[in-house]
Amino acid sequence: MDLNLFWRGPLRSGNFPTDPESIENLNQVGIYLRIKLYKNSRTVAYIGQSRTLISRFDQHLTRLLSLRQPLRDSNGLVVEHCYIENRLFVLNGIAEMAPLAIEEILRTEFYFALAQDGFDISYLTLIEAMLKKRAENITRHQLDNIQNINPGEFDHEISIVSDFSNVDVRGVELIKGIIGNTPIKIPMTQEDLMHAG
Repeated sequence: MDLNLFWRGPLRSGNFPTDPESIENLNQVGIYLRIKLYKNSRTVAYIGQSRTLISRFDQHLTRLLSLRQPLRDSNGLVVEHCYIENRLFVLNGIAEMAPLAIEEILRTEFYFALAQDGFDISYLTLIEAMLKKRAENITRHQLDNIQNINPGEFDHEISIVSDFSNVDVRGVELIKGIIGNTPIKIPMTQEDLMHAG
């Protein structure tokens, strides 16, 4: 069985849809990559899933705006005093922190695949888990949300297949640099991991 990810994007500040029909088209179940690009080609990625993608994208950006997420400088290094436990320090330094939050928002891009285009939503957690596992093994970039998700057991072979035809060349290279290009076979063998690119 193939689970097809028809990647789209990027969505970023300045090109989010504003008309009701386009917004509704993003009010869908899907898998996504949040990518932040820094100096010296440093990339920090986040792999997630959501029942309503547009709301999830908004949450990511709102957490930055509200200074409730660690901020990074232009080199991609976490600004140490931006951690949540230093909330009062962050609030006292709002003149310094707010520009960092805006810069983070401006460098954030979302790539996504809608469930309705190629996979049943019952496989959403499996896809997220396997993309994270693949990324942990091949990416030369930092992942913000590595976590051990149990994908469950299946009595049939499954392949997660990416299609990049709706993404520009730059986006394709970014996505491939994080999750690879070849299909992910489940169950994934050690050989699959070694040839994940």
